[in-house]
Amino acid sequence: MNATIAIPSDGPYFAGHFPGRPILPGVALLALIVAALADAGDRPATVRAIPFARLRQLVAPGDVLDLAARDTETKGTRVDVRRAGALVANGELVLGPPEAVPGGLHLVPGSQPPDPMPPIDALLPHRPPMRFVTRIVDETPDGLTCTARVPSACALVAGGAAPALAAIECAAQTAALWEATRRWRAGGAAAARIGYLVALREVTFFAERVPAEELLAASVRLQTAAPPLTHYAIEIALGAAPILRGTIATFLTDQRAS
Repeated sequence: MNATIAIPSDGPYFAGHFPGRPILPGVALLALIVAALADAGDRPATVRAIPFARLRQLVAPGDVLDLAARDTETKGTRVDVRRAGALVANGELVLGPPEAVPGGLHLVPGSQPPDPMPPIDALLPHRPPMRFVTRIVDETPDGLTCTARVPSACALVAGGAAPALAAIECAAQTAALWEATRRWRAGGAAAARIGYLVALREVTFFAERVPAEELLAASVRLQTAAPPLTHYAIEIALGAAPILRGTIATFLTDQRAS
């Protein structure tokens, strides 16, 4: 199966991601890939798992992408996305209904980080409607747990909910916030630096969609770090109901949003 994904030259996908440096969010690219596969008529519009995905190049307003997809022997769908022949992203998706729900991630209401923090605006370059993280509720030497919500104004939301893929952005922003708090605690200035989601591995979904404006818990724990590349174990939950679990990798730049 082959398809073309035309990225709009402006619009809601780029709102808040990032001011002065518009980049298509990695989760938006994944959502567009799934939508293109579903539009072909022979694949579900929901994701059960992502065994692996690599987001190799940034996608800018106005890009035209070529999607090639084929079935794998393990009942997955292998996807390759190119721009003018150059590989932009590739991976394997398992489409279909989510996994059975295991034990959940429990958010402790009212918990607070141990010390005063700079405002999130000073630590993250994301702005609404692509700012999902709302508050730090727990900090450890190797990770953070935050509250987050997907705003109704986010381009991923339709009919009051977003694909569960959107929850990955909650984890990516929590990871970026952990890195920013580490820099700040080491004596650095509280200046937000732009980072990108560049890889996913063994991500399992336990829900098809996440409701807009509902409070989520996002937890990240450091696995390995070789700056500017860092790998995290992630969990996202709605109350005690898990949304997804897996691993992501992020790439931190020296750029700051304007």
